[in-house]
Amino acid sequence: MNEKLSFLRKFGKAFVHEKAFIEGRVELGENVSIWPFAVLRGDEGTIKIGKNTSIQDCCVLHGSVVIGENVTVGHAAVIHNAKIGSNVLIGMNATILDNAKIGDWVIVAAGSVVKPNSVLESGYLYAGNPAEKKRKLTEADRELIINSYKEYIKKIKERTYEL
Repeated sequence: MNEKLSFLRKFGKAFVHEKAFIEGRVELGENVSIWPFAVLRGDEGTIKIGKNTSIQDCCVLHGSVVIGENVTVGHAAVIHNAKIGSNVLIGMNATILDNAKIGDWVIVAAGSVVKPNSVLESGYLYAGNPAEKKRKLTEADRELIINSYKEYIKKIKERTYEL
């Protein structure tokens, strides 16, 4: 192992930090990254994460969770029994509760709480507790989503080793 590299290890076509916790039915797509102290508990449902998605430090995913492609889940976010579309940015400390459905091209602001059974329409920024639609995404917002997931792909390519 190259000493300058971190503690990410290859997990199929995904990358998992050695201090992340994964149990049960968890499916990780290509270039998915799971960072330190993230917890993915597929013991009460299957967790499916699409390609190019990052689950950052201290996140908790539990129950039946489906996350699309090109998604960034910010530090300490909680997702419980929910479906997240593709090209989504979930802010730090956001909470997504049971049976919520988040469309494509959505930003959920840091600290927001998405109530159970909520449906977040594609193409908008949501914020607050409870999370409410604030405005349409701008081109800058879309670039933020793209740059975020691409930055994490770059990080995994720089910081991994093969088992």
